[in-house]
Amino acid sequence: MKQLTITTVFLLLLLFTTNGLAQGIYLGAGIGNTFFSSEVDDALDQAREIDENSTAWKLFAGYHMTDFLNIEGGYRSFGSIESSISNNIFESKTTGWDVEALGRIHLIKIIDIFGKAGAMFWSQDVTFLGEDIGESGTDFFYGLGVGLHLGPIGARLEWESVAISGPDNLSMVSLSATIGF
Repeated sequence: MKQLTITTVFLLLLLFTTNGLAQGIYLGAGIGNTFFSSEVDDALDQAREIDENSTAWKLFAGYHMTDFLNIEGGYRSFGSIESSISNNIFESKTTGWDVEALGRIHLIKIIDIFGKAGAMFWSQDVTFLGEDIGESGTDFFYGLGVGLHLGPIGARLEWESVAISGPDNLSMVSLSATIGF
């Protein structure tokens, strides 16, 4: 009898603890637009400006640690940037994993604003002037946004940027859907 009581208490504790953790978990997916600008040298060593956009997407998950602080991480693709420079095609593809702290302030019960900062583990493939260059690294990642929450379902509009070597600007604006558990 004593073992049955201990087992029951242990299982109830495990159920409540797991349920409490699950209430803070959320998943999301977003689509948006990449902004890419950089300066490259053409075949004649003349500086040329690239300023292009592409379709971007991301998948992410997070955990509400407090009403103010979330921990979040995900995977994103900044899409494929293509530009013609002096009859040569420049192409860049950047993807990566990110992890960040997200601080948020509730404006009203269903709307909040937030800022995020963390790190992105990125990989970039560039093709230009017959050369294929692959680079990867870890750099500072940050963003700002606004969220709307109706129960466990939500939507976010946000701007995010990563300070990687190469482009002068690599950022994205996205609209995401979230679901909490």
